[in-house]
Amino acid sequence: MASSVTASPASSSSGTADQFSQGQASVLNMAHIHKPFKNPKWQVSKKTKNLKQIITMEKAKEYKTSTPTYWNIEALPSMTPQKKYCDITGLEARYTDPKTRLRYHSTEVYQLIKNQPIGVVQQYLGLRNAAVVLK
Repeated sequence: MASSVTASPASSSSGTADQFSQGQASVLNMAHIHKPFKNPKWQVSKKTKNLKQIITMEKAKEYKTSTPTYWNIEALPSMTPQKKYCDITGLEARYTDPKTRLRYHSTEVYQLIKNQPIGVVQQYLGLRNAAVVLK
C-alpha cells in the first residue's frame, strides 16, 4: 500500500524534504501564497524640485564663494564665432560691403546699400556701434 502525500502550505519544510528523500512525488500549490504586486514598505526617497524651489533654497542658505550655485556659475567664453546679422534686414549676413563695411544678406540688399547716401550708411553703422568714418 503506497500512500500519496501532497504538500500543503501548512506543512513544514522538513516534511517536504522527507517526501523527496523517499522518492514520492509532491505537488506544490503556489496559489495559496499571497505575494502583493507592490511592496508596501517601498517609498520614493528622492523628490524632484523645480528651478524656483532650488533658487529660493540657495538664497536662504549662505554658501562659500567657492561653492558653485545657480547664481555664481562662471563659464568660459564660447569658442564658436559670433553670428553676424544684416544691418538692413536683420537676417544672418553672409557678405560685407568692402566700401561701406555694412553687412548684407542678399544681392537685393546690396543694391539698396549701393544707392544709399553716406549719412544713411553712417546711421546704420552707428546702430551697430561700428565706429567707421567714411570719406
